Amino acid sequence: MDFVAFITNNILTFIVIMTVLVFVHEWGHYWIGVRNGIKAEVFSVGFGRELWGWTSPKTGTRWKISILPLGGYVKFLGDSNPTGAGAVDDRLTEEERKRAFHNQPLIVRAAVVAAGPIANLLLAIVLMFVLLMTYGRPFTPPQIVVPAGSGPAAAAGLQSGDVVTEIAGRSVDSFEDIIGVAQLYPGVPITIVFTRDGKSYHRSITPAPRLLVDRFKNEHRMGDIGVDSVQALPVVGRVFPGSAAEQGGLHSGDRILEVEGTRIEYFMDIPQIIRQRAGKPTKLRVQRGGETIELTVVPVAEQIRQPDGTARVEGRLGFSSPLASQVKRFGPLEAAGQSVVEVWHMSGTIYTVLKQIILGLRPANEIGGPIRIAKTAGEVSQIGWGAILYFVIGLSVTLGVFNLLPVPMLDGGHLLFYAIEWVRGRPLSERTQEIGFRIGLAAMGGLMVFATYNDIVLIVTRLLTL
Repeated sequence: MDFVAFITNNILTFIVIMTVLVFVHEWGHYWIGVRNGIKAEVFSVGFGRELWGWTSPKTGTRWKISILPLGGYVKFLGDSNPTGAGAVDDRLTEEERKRAFHNQPLIVRAAVVAAGPIANLLLAIVLMFVLLMTYGRPFTPPQIVVPAGSGPAAAAGLQSGDVVTEIAGRSVDSFEDIIGVAQLYPGVPITIVFTRDGKSYHRSITPAPRLLVDRFKNEHRMGDIGVDSVQALPVVGRVFPGSAAEQGGLHSGDRILEVEGTRIEYFMDIPQIIRQRAGKPTKLRVQRGGETIELTVVPVAEQIRQPDGTARVEGRLGFSSPLASQVKRFGPLEAAGQSVVEVWHMSGTIYTVLKQIILGLRPANEIGGPIRIAKTAGEVSQIGWGAILYFVIGLSVTLGVFNLLPVPMLDGGHLLFYAIEWVRGRPLSERTQEIGFRIGLAAMGGLMVFATYNDIVLIVTRLLTL
């Protein structure tokens, strides 16, 4: 990719998305504030030196775009700084004191602070509503196939034909839900509930850690319980050009009956055998139309990285399953309810990942900063509008949820101080609040430096392995 394309696909996409999300966040603060009679002196998208600005003759608010597009703020009358950590009452008239933020009732101040993250979550719900009505969502029934072997599902006693109803405390209604939840718990024991012959069973299962590589060569540490959809019959879907499958004569639509004399029931049975036969001629018995034919293929050897950093060689043929999940599109009422459910689950997912990182169940290098977000923004822009929309939804939920964390400097830190004020009947001293905000500033600054360091290490590692 040339430099111009990189700037267009990554940096500009990132700036546009972040500008929209920050504007919505700050608009939440602003809207609730002015609705309650508070004067907003400044509405800034970004920090630092002003690039462009305009002062409203009606409200006196200075609207501006600043040079660093990685945040923003609304400065209400009486705030001594954009964080609202302190307040100034000097030189304010009696009328101005009535419109100053820090002189408002506790419930009003709390509502103004909470409105920013809530605005991001509401934006995510609205966009999810649009996504569900236009693009829909994949849907495959939650009936599973458990390949023979010692995978987590087989070890937990699950069998082919079981219908999963709940995993890790979350009810599921599709196979996509099962995989999505399991991926959050690599190496972490969780509970799975399933039905068999009309009876319900509870089991403990530990998803195996797997390093998955996406189309952009990004590595993701995921949990894998070793199941497939019952619809995944051993039929060849797309045959990749130049692959071992193409060279061996496989066609799209072929149903594989046997591999090296082993009967094949489900699609997942095929890679179980093929990965062990790198570079070895392998006989296939295939049903094509009304005929049964025999083919010989030679799986290509590929190196696969393990979660512990070691590598192993596996065989690959180069074709995919034809299984395409139904795309379920929702009507307005159903989409409205489902969009709330989806955003709720996404919020819970973020807290789950944060908790796992804090407890050491996930590596801290999964924390990404603006560089990684910009890189991902560029990647999803190449996939299509549906992917962009889903990415914006995820980022908006992350911004809302992250800002609700009870850390000084964040909205959740303000709400924590207000909760203490409500319990005590009076606010913490200005000195105590200042110390808290300095600690929060140091924590957020350290987190940003650490996340950026992770991003740089990731990029350098990629360059060295090219």
